[in-house]
Amino acid sequence: MAAPANIVKWVNEQYSRPALDPVWLRDCCSWIASSYSLSPTDFQQFSSHVTSQFFQSSLADSTLPNTGLPQNIRTIKRACLTGLPCLVEIRAISDIGISAFSLMNVRQNRMDRADLAGLVGEDEEDAEEDEGPVPKYPRGMLRLELSDGLTTVEAVEYRSIPQLELGVTPLGYKILLKNVQIRSGVIFLEPQTIELKGHQTEDHEVMQDEIFQRSLRRRLG
Repeated sequence: MAAPANIVKWVNEQYSRPALDPVWLRDCCSWIASSYSLSPTDFQQFSSHVTSQFFQSSLADSTLPNTGLPQNIRTIKRACLTGLPCLVEIRAISDIGISAFSLMNVRQNRMDRADLAGLVGEDEEDAEEDEGPVPKYPRGMLRLELSDGLTTVEAVEYRSIPQLELGVTPLGYKILLKNVQIRSGVIFLEPQTIELKGHQTEDHEVMQDEIFQRSLRRRLG
């Protein structure tokens, strides 16, 4: 059975690039109706659950291929991504404005603090006071890998986007691109040309530290 017509219409109006896979949407609606005992006639609640499930999904699973980013985007020299806004998700995040050596040291300090917290247990609050807050990564210029589920492209933080933060922003985080600039196959991100949707995808997030380490090792040679 197909997804409810009112939900399909709403989804196509809200998120048409990339297009949702009708099979995924059908299964999602069936799961919501069963799990929450909701009817699609209760549009506000039902559509809210659809949005939540969509933003938590991997776009590779929930959307149709070749309906989002241009397939040749990595070869575009200079252009603006026009047309309907395009939803993408973060697949990797690092900072090219800070040396890989500095980032590696901060990462190790954060890992050491996490290991210590796990050992301390009941005295965790006292230990945190003695050691101070968990160190944050220094901020320079973020580099992201963005994907529409099929096509992956590099993006850089051309102007500061404070809501995105290395060590905090999870993988699978959704961003809506609106008339972003492309230079030599790289998307230039600015606050006025994006809309942050948030959320995370568990399958991607569990790989974040491994992906981050790999990118640092490449930079270190």
